[in-house]
Amino acid sequence: MLKSNQMKLPLFNNTSQQMELQKHPKKSNSTLAELLMRVDDAHSDVSGNNTPADNRVVDVGFGSTSLPLSNPFVLSFTNLSYSVKVRKKWGKKVENSKVLLNNISGEAREGEIMAVLGASGSGKSTLIDALANRISKESLKGSITLNGETLESKLLRVISAYVMQDDLLFPMLTVEETLMFSAEFRLPRSLSKKKKKARVQALIDQLGLRKAAQTVIGDEGHRGVSGGERRRVSIGTDIIHDPIVLFLDEPTSGLDSTSAFMVVKVLQRIAQSGSIVIMSIHQPSYRIMNLLDRLIFLSRGNTVYNGSPSSLPRFFAEFGHPIPENENKTEFALDLIRELEENSHGGTKVLVEFNKQGQARRKPRTIITRKPNFSLKEAIIASISRGKLVSGATNESSLPDFANPFWIEIIVIAKRSITNSKRMPELFAIRLGAVLITGFILATMFWQLDDSPKGIQERLGFFAFAMSTTFYTCAEAIPVFLQEKYIFMRETAYNAYRRSSYVLAQSLISIPSLLILSITFAGTTFFSVGLAGGSAGFFFFFLTILASFWAGSVVPIGSEACKLLY
Repeated sequence: MLKSNQMKLPLFNNTSQQMELQKHPKKSNSTLAELLMRVDDAHSDVSGNNTPADNRVVDVGFGSTSLPLSNPFVLSFTNLSYSVKVRKKWGKKVENSKVLLNNISGEAREGEIMAVLGASGSGKSTLIDALANRISKESLKGSITLNGETLESKLLRVISAYVMQDDLLFPMLTVEETLMFSAEFRLPRSLSKKKKKARVQALIDQLGLRKAAQTVIGDEGHRGVSGGERRRVSIGTDIIHDPIVLFLDEPTSGLDSTSAFMVVKVLQRIAQSGSIVIMSIHQPSYRIMNLLDRLIFLSRGNTVYNGSPSSLPRFFAEFGHPIPENENKTEFALDLIRELEENSHGGTKVLVEFNKQGQARRKPRTIITRKPNFSLKEAIIASISRGKLVSGATNESSLPDFANPFWIEIIVIAKRSITNSKRMPELFAIRLGAVLITGFILATMFWQLDDSPKGIQERLGFFAFAMSTTFYTCAEAIPVFLQEKYIFMRETAYNAYRRSSYVLAQSLISIPSLLILSITFAGTTFFSVGLAGGSAGFFFFFLTILASFWAGSVVPIGSEACKLLY
């Protein structure tokens, strides 16, 4: 049995599978699909075992020397500094630099939650973005390493996930459907539908969402899940592939104390399953503090405390401001920092220097304890063998940028959009009604035009009105995309799918509705206006209207996606 803070999988019980592994002791480049097949075959051979597949560890050989099951990850960051230029226009243009991060150092370990605290504007979100590679490397100074090795951007996107502060979800999808679509994006094509569903069901139980599994997410006009459940679903969509590093920007923001505690409790279970969890949080309650393992307090971009929650009272006692016995430790610390910022002449400079002195005294011991025993590549291989990082590879050098080919991405994106849209038929009904009414108005304005010069001139006016009509009836395509663009940005930032796949999918699924709108408008106006050409003329007019609808609906989406790309 493993310890309670580790997610475990029983070893193979099938003798033939063990013999098969022993036949190839030096094979280290087997694909993830082969590993997962061995895992699932082993699970299916264990009669009466109902433990979810994602909560087990399988002993898989990697080379002549087997890697240990316990190979912890350590994310270290040293002297991170980041500043932006601020322009002030007071007669002359003067550029000043505003420091957002000033020599921030620390480390986060596998199995632990590291929380970044501070008042608004202290640099919490900036530090999370810096660690998650959401800040330009040219602007960010310092180093970020994983197990002592420099963490490249490409590798970080594959092994990590980032949960934004806002819950960005499709409103008319159920909790189970939302997680299932995320699984189809993140999990490799080699996994069967049944295995992906098993992963989703295990994750629903892990997140405590079983009762809300069949409830739609909801929005302002549709009742759905609660705020705490929405936040847990947002986390679930980004951890479906079981990332090694998880970043969260204020996951408890806007939640009541009970919901916030449940969210952090879920994060604790995720950390204990073998992940590094790094989050920013504004003001945690006493119960949440008991779930955190490491704290970093920031004040105007400077570190004023870096250590465990249990060491916080001793730190402030040595500083000369002991925390009262019945006082919330974080509230006292944040209030003291705020008081120093506002009332002290030097701000929190004294507290920053005091923290540096304390870190310098503990530095020799820290270096010894955080030195990794294995390389990053070995750690990733061992982590995948335990069921982590379901991304389609078995080592660092072969980690794919995307879990699936682009045609699979197009199918999944199209299916998700259609599922969400068909539950809101009123949107298409409004658009169809607008086309019908506009077509009727134009038909009455230009009724049965003759072939005289005046009739020809009026036909030109009709075509001008018709083209402008098709464009303004497509105007709702932009607001819909603007609502989805943050979901698009979140999913593409960490390689859930390609940007081109999204544009192609949206182009394809718009065809049926555009066909209906085009034939409706053409049928309403062509014969009423008295356009010539018979069936051939009608078909040409229909294609012209269809092309106009297409340009008004698809081209703006493509251009907006290209803007986000650059």
